[in-house]
Amino acid sequence: MRRRVKRFISAEEEAYVRLLIGNQDSENRKIGLETLCKLYRSGFVLRERDVVVVHTMGLLYDQEPRVRRWALNALALIGTKEQVAAVLEAIKRNESDPDILAAGIAALCAIVDAEEARRQLKSANLPIEGAILLAAAQQSTSFNEELRGTRINIDTADIPQLRLASILIGLGKAPENFFDAKFENRQVIGSLNGHDDRIVAQYSVWAICENKTLGPKALGVKLKEIEGRPEKVRKYVYQTIASNAAAARKNLDLLVQGSEDKSDEARNGLAIGLRDTFFDSIEELVLEWWPDEQTESVRQRLLEHMAAQSAKCSLYKEPVLQIYRDAPTNSLTRSRLESAARGTELRTTMRVIAYDAEGADLFGYDHVPQRVRSFDGPETPLQRAKKIKVLLVTALPKEAAAVMATFDSSETLGVPGDPNFYEIGVYEHNHVRREVLTASSGMGTLNASALTTNALRSFPQLEHIVMVGIAGGCPNHERADEHVRLGDIVTSGGNGIIAHDFVKETVDGREIRSAPQRASATLMGMAARLQAEALMGRRPWDAIAASALDRLGADYARPANETDVLHNGAEIIGHPPDGQRRDGLPRVFSGVIAAADTLLKNAATRDQLRERFNVRAVEMEASGVQDAAWHANKDIFVVRGICDYCDKAKSDVWQNYAALVAAAYARALVQAMPGGWF
Repeated sequence: MRRRVKRFISAEEEAYVRLLIGNQDSENRKIGLETLCKLYRSGFVLRERDVVVVHTMGLLYDQEPRVRRWALNALALIGTKEQVAAVLEAIKRNESDPDILAAGIAALCAIVDAEEARRQLKSANLPIEGAILLAAAQQSTSFNEELRGTRINIDTADIPQLRLASILIGLGKAPENFFDAKFENRQVIGSLNGHDDRIVAQYSVWAICENKTLGPKALGVKLKEIEGRPEKVRKYVYQTIASNAAAARKNLDLLVQGSEDKSDEARNGLAIGLRDTFFDSIEELVLEWWPDEQTESVRQRLLEHMAAQSAKCSLYKEPVLQIYRDAPTNSLTRSRLESAARGTELRTTMRVIAYDAEGADLFGYDHVPQRVRSFDGPETPLQRAKKIKVLLVTALPKEAAAVMATFDSSETLGVPGDPNFYEIGVYEHNHVRREVLTASSGMGTLNASALTTNALRSFPQLEHIVMVGIAGGCPNHERADEHVRLGDIVTSGGNGIIAHDFVKETVDGREIRSAPQRASATLMGMAARLQAEALMGRRPWDAIAASALDRLGADYARPANETDVLHNGAEIIGHPPDGQRRDGLPRVFSGVIAAADTLLKNAATRDQLRERFNVRAVEMEASGVQDAAWHANKDIFVVRGICDYCDKAKSDVWQNYAALVAAAYARALVQAMPGGWF
């Protein structure tokens, strides 16, 4: 049997996908995952799969349901058995959303064998029939026998079955005559695009657009009558026609109509379809449309077409190159154009522009006179620091001491013109050496922001900033799965970080005007990986904390459980039973971190933050680090050990231990990062 040769996704496309899925805009994250899935279904694979898997696992916790769904779709293609726990947990969290549930089932059946998949589905009370069967068959051939015995009656099938049947047809996984023994699928699928359920209608047109064997005729609509269809149906009709050069040439008037469609969504679909299509006179439409297009996402899609087809139309080159020159280095715009232009002369020109802008020649050396460049002798601490990608920020001396106690070795340094004092910390784990920078800011958001700004000025290569230390917790004695206790660990998941002192104050009271800022998708992915490990009983931070405690001494030991006292007003109340809690060890929570220059000792305000923003911890630095990192387009993540309940009983008893477990988790997070980052 001939061995199939892997075809790797091009470096430009991989870089583009990684920028998309790490982008702050949810639409871009969704597009990145969708693009990745399309590449894999076309037979291409990633060179650096592990890095993208980490990103994708973080997106399982995304606020946007469509991003979570596409993250599961992606894991079905790039995941392995190592992601089973995370997928099962995603299925449980999203069981009320039929589309995400179906994507989770498809991912599970793709990454484990059929026997294990059936066992897990049975355990979750998900019988393999109806919509569950259709979901399971998306990425696994193990259910084909049951699938062949299934017919989807358009008139009687429920909505989830109709949606999933369309997906199976789009993926080319549905048996022929799936809807009716008398008719081929191509003869029936088009009738669903007028369905009352807008998602069923959308999926049916998507299926025809995705499955190139069906062709535009399968749409089953009179093209001159599509203006009355929903915008997402119009989007995929335009995309289907535009992606087929013969159909596009024949229906040029329809493309003109699409370019003038009032819906951004519909115009975007047309622009996407045109990316790899070219025929005589299409450039007239594009060059007339592009300057007048007001929606940036549509303009970018048209630029992709122009970059990809530049060899066939010389008039495309200069507009593309001008946009490329004006875009910042390492921006999404540049990456998008590099991906579209790969393999063309235009891509070579882009490389020259990039090298010239960066002051580098084609061999990667900057234009520093040779006489001032030295390659002799060992690296200085500053030279080593200039290569480090991870910065750990603390505020208090007790937090800095805990972080340093987790290092296997460390070295101090300073930078001229920078008031910060830095330590290079070394983690040795599984024969991989990882180095991080750490610095301590002092209390308050302004101090934290100033430290981060100076650090990024001195070390612009830093990519990942982790705030590590102590915080007050937001307990919820009515819900054990949200009940944060002293000594627990809280990481910035969900919506990330909120500045709760950014308020509007009137006679009617105070209103928080800040919106939560999301944490890094990359580092949320690392935390998701640690959570999956924990579900399998592996919690490396426990051993790290024990080792660091030997260095720090008894002052950092866990206080007695009797000192973990919870108040409800003047009354002392008990903690709720929690089967997931391990006696004497921290439980890890993910949620919003609230930050302000106010020391909070008010249980009522704490509970308001918890109820309104899903806040799990309250502290005094993270929003300052967030602001500085955001302006520099860097990743930000927060790890906090819980030392009090933000109420009038606040004390210092648990602070040292809370600092210790936060530092231990931070090391576990760094150890989970791919070795290539270091």
